[in-house]
Amino acid sequence: MLTIEQYIPIVEFLGAALGRNYEIVLHDLTKPEKSIVAIANGELSERSIGGPVTDFVLKVLKQGTIEHKPYLANYHAKNSKGTLSLSSSFFIHDESNKTIGVLCINHNISPYLAARNFLSNEIIHDEPETNVFSENCNMPNHAPACGSLNIFENFQGTVGDVIEALIKSALDKYSVAPERLSLDERLAIIKELNDNGLFLLKGGIPALAASLDISEPTVYRYLSKVKNENE
Repeated sequence: MLTIEQYIPIVEFLGAALGRNYEIVLHDLTKPEKSIVAIANGELSERSIGGPVTDFVLKVLKQGTIEHKPYLANYHAKNSKGTLSLSSSFFIHDESNKTIGVLCINHNISPYLAARNFLSNEIIHDEPETNVFSENCNMPNHAPACGSLNIFENFQGTVGDVIEALIKSALDKYSVAPERLSLDERLAIIKELNDNGLFLLKGGIPALAASLDISEPTVYRYLSKVKNENE
């Protein structure tokens, strides 16, 4: 029987073989709030064993778009301090083809970007490509052949950080205060957060209720309405 623990020695091996600019992370997706079961060179994202899944992993879990796909390669990610990585994820499936884990390789490319900017500004005198790190998290139609611009992942230290970032991203699309949002706007926010996997995390409902200044039963009612409309 396949277990996530069987991959732990691979984490240690890759971390030693690739070097300190490569962070290797193993996630157990059966416990998203504490999914990190092994990590090498975790100082790159300031994460450790017991840390949560990322916003990207939550989204693909919720949407189910990674079933039957072995991996996604070369997408962009950043940590809370803005350090940029080129990331790849290998999905681990059980006997029924359910995704139970993810083995991730995150290559810190910030030094190379700094060198590129120096060469562009001081020697070549051209304009570097813009919008390289787009935060468009739409899932590609044909992973793993996706381009790196199609996905952006954020590394968060705690499950509370993940929840806060997901809610903030949804609310930032609206120019009015949360308590002034219309019913349709609130439903749209809850649909987006449901699609992005917020409600897979314990604490997502009360955090959203507090952010929208509504009761938890109201969030459950809105969520039920969104799910019924999807069906």
